[in-house]
Amino acid sequence: MSGQFDVERFVELRRSRAALTWGEPLTYGERTGSTNDDALAAARQGATSGSVFLAEHQSRGRGRRGRRWLAESGQSLLFSVLLRPAEGASAAQALGPQTGALTLAVGLGVRAALAPYSDQALSVKWPNDVLCARRKLAGILCESQLQAGRIDAIVIGVGINVGPQAFPPELAHDATSLAELSGRGHSREQLLLAVLSEVEQRATAGERTGLGDLLEEFRAHDALRDRKVYVSGARELTGIARGVDGEGHLLLETDGIVIAVHSGTVRLA
Repeated sequence: MSGQFDVERFVELRRSRAALTWGEPLTYGERTGSTNDDALAAARQGATSGSVFLAEHQSRGRGRRGRRWLAESGQSLLFSVLLRPAEGASAAQALGPQTGALTLAVGLGVRAALAPYSDQALSVKWPNDVLCARRKLAGILCESQLQAGRIDAIVIGVGINVGPQAFPPELAHDATSLAELSGRGHSREQLLLAVLSEVEQRATAGERTGLGDLLEEFRAHDALRDRKVYVSGARELTGIARGVDGEGHLLLETDGIVIAVHSGTVRLA
């Protein structure tokens, strides 16, 4: 993969997907602070649901809990999608039980879109990573914006390692790219189209029914299921991952009791 993202080619490809409503308009920039910040700023200016913000390089790219997302310029797919909740939805209605469902729906969609481009099996690690074995291929960060006590916008940020990259030494054994997994280059325009299509399909289903219709798919691609994990967050926990509940919370068996973990950072033992 080389060169800049070809916006015109993406627009042409998108015309062939009549069912796809996301991806129009697409705002492209070579460099930005954070595509999530760009999307949130655009939301305050009235940007429409389904708008996509894409950049070659992010100087302030971030993951969950403020962690930095590191990526070489032009070698990744870095974008955010702006969504608008149903008009009049309260914060509880817009995000409440669907928060975990949305994040996992996005993870499943990203995994499904990337799977045909990888020669190795991919999985979803709760709550927001796509892995090959234990190595991270893609990360997801969902954020929301409040206005007058209601959710005004939800932003889905996605970072995918596409081309060959020289990862920092501390990440070399924990990260991978599609180029490394397949031994070939990939069209980022085609990849973006595939990711938007798969994610929109699952996010729409999650909005209607929560995670119910996606649980079977998640069980088939759960990177943590029945494995010992460490969870850090509000409190430190150790246990056996037992999948997720109907709201997308991690089910952790510890001392013979299964508890629902709403948030945190998970490490495989």
